[in-house]
Amino acid sequence: MSEKIDPGIIRKYTSGHYTFRDLKQIARWFRDDTSHDELMSAVHSNWDEFNWSEGLQGKDLSFVYNNLRKKILAEKKSFILKQKVLKVYSRVAAILLLPLLIYSSYTITNRLLTKPQNARWVEVVSPYGTRTRFDLPDGTKVSMNSGTRIRYSADFRKERKLRVEGEAYFDVHHDASSPFTVQAGVMNVTALGTKFSVTSFPNENSADVVLEEGKVQITGSKNLFSELLSPGEKFAYDRESKRGTIEKVDAKYLTSWKDGLLMFRGEPLGEVMKRIGRWYNVKFEIADPEVEKFRYRATFRDEPLEEVIRLISLTAPIKYEIKERKMNNNDQYEEKTVVIRLKK
Repeated sequence: MSEKIDPGIIRKYTSGHYTFRDLKQIARWFRDDTSHDELMSAVHSNWDEFNWSEGLQGKDLSFVYNNLRKKILAEKKSFILKQKVLKVYSRVAAILLLPLLIYSSYTITNRLLTKPQNARWVEVVSPYGTRTRFDLPDGTKVSMNSGTRIRYSADFRKERKLRVEGEAYFDVHHDASSPFTVQAGVMNVTALGTKFSVTSFPNENSADVVLEEGKVQITGSKNLFSELLSPGEKFAYDRESKRGTIEKVDAKYLTSWKDGLLMFRGEPLGEVMKRIGRWYNVKFEIADPEVEKFRYRATFRDEPLEEVIRLISLTAPIKYEIKERKMNNNDQYEEKTVVIRLKK
């Protein structure tokens, strides 16, 4: 056994205050036959904290070890099974609901948004707290981040143009005879075949384009600017100053959200909280402005909101309070709110 047993993690498990990461660690120890003696020693040394029957003190604790082992492995198996069921259910739901969503959007917009030219529109929405993937009629693959809306013509194959509000990643199907254009607020992004992301939320001051592969042409509305991006570059536009800049970036990192990763590489905590809030559909109230300047680095995958905030508070000078959700006058629960303060 090369890995040393940590009795503290076993104590956390027996007291009921443990994370799934702790459970996986303990299960790994109990599956390894070479760790039997060390685990038995941990059981003995922490006997008083296990709260088993007092009359058994000083006796052979093998049955305790065996029962604990069965409980841990069964719990981990059950947890993993639930996770798999939830993932399968989510995929099935997405497969079943996305065509319905597209069809509903198609019929509603066809009925209500018909223009003199008889243009018909399809709209796909990724609600806050979710990520959505789908294929456009031309075969282009699209990933939509939380709180994003995409709208395109039902005749998309004839003219590959669409509108984005939010954040989306495009793996564009190559067609040299038909340019692919994304209209995103103040700019149009045109590509023949490439991989890139566009971020343009209506209520945010900045809008940007990150290019992973190929080349894209970015043109400002009313021809305010025109830029050509190369792989590994990011174009950031400031709506207030009406100026754009290009910088070298790690495109894989900036588009990692499409793979279910929440990554931070030295961003100010104010930006971190904004992205987490969008990811989990929660509102952050930062009580002390000094908090926003602290730079944070971490990667999260499939962690519950409470665990993410707890881990941030361990490495950043903050403390937090999750407010109790109240019902409003429309009998709806208000948005979950987390208050962030400077740790003093």
